[in-house]
Amino acid sequence: MSWTNPRTWRVGEIVTKAIMDLHVKDNLRYLKGLDGVPTIQSGLIIDNTDGDEYLKLPLLSTAEAATVLNVAGEVAYDEATNRIKMYGTTLNSVVTTADVDDVPVDAAATDPISSNWAYDFQQTLTAAGDIPYATAAGVWDNLPVGTIGHILSVAAGGAAPEWRAETARTNKLDNETRDFTAASGDVSYTGYGFQPTSLIVIAYGIDNSISVGLGDVNLSEACIYIDDNSGAYTHGGTSQIIHMLLSGGATGQTAVLKTLDADGFTLTWTEVGTPGAGTISFAVLASR
Repeated sequence: MSWTNPRTWRVGEIVTKAIMDLHVKDNLRYLKGLDGVPTIQSGLIIDNTDGDEYLKLPLLSTAEAATVLNVAGEVAYDEATNRIKMYGTTLNSVVTTADVDDVPVDAAATDPISSNWAYDFQQTLTAAGDIPYATAAGVWDNLPVGTIGHILSVAAGGAAPEWRAETARTNKLDNETRDFTAASGDVSYTGYGFQPTSLIVIAYGIDNSISVGLGDVNLSEACIYIDDNSGAYTHGGTSQIIHMLLSGGATGQTAVLKTLDADGFTLTWTEVGTPGAGTISFAVLASR
């Protein structure tokens, strides 16, 4: 049932049930939403039918919204910008999913979040060089810029970053040995107190044989060496950290860096030929 324009009554007219039903009862039912979707002349629609109720606001241009809506509580739809406009102390727009320009912290891609979150996070950074970090879930703090030459490390307790002087790095210099006649195999060297990230190894043996090798956290390695006192076998290589051969390079020992361990490192030694008796001494500077 739809809206019927109210009847203009005439003096002396006989009022019948049909007239009263059409112009009074049916229109009142329509206004209450019992027999249709009421449409107010201004464009407001209130649909109160079961299961698909909706409210349609009056449509205004942007200019009309700016002038018509000027009292608290007034609401309309800006058909130019497709936004709901409402007046409180000023004219505002309702935030919609169109205002989402990034995925919020809760990973919702269609729900806008308050810009206060970004503002509050920005205010955590109070000076040039500040580094943000979390002190707890969702709680931010900042680490001010460090001193020139300092390195970023972990503070006592392991829950926050801090700047430390370069001298805070851990180093240990130790001396090791290897028998020239030892069989090939892995040897672990312990007692360093930490897991190194780099090694410098200087080895020397009989007949003035010398090897200087380097190893890093990726187990890359290289060395330079003199095989014996003839000086005729000076070489450089990238596949070993110790190269200690005698008799023109025919016998001796070589080693590659196998692992950097929790308390030192492991070398894989290879016995070359049949070396005579003797000892390889090597100094290791381990660093973390």
